[in-house]
Amino acid sequence: MNELELGLELMGYGLAGVFIVLILFFIVIKILVKIFPSRE
Repeated sequence: MNELELGLELMGYGLAGVFIVLILFFIVIKILVKIFPSRE
């Protein structure tokens, strides 16, 4: 069962990393939109 637990732990870290990157990307886009508002 040790390999299974290690696999689940690594999968959790991978999913957490993906969500952190997506959230950071979203925050960067929000900041850029505030700095450079659209020309409409």
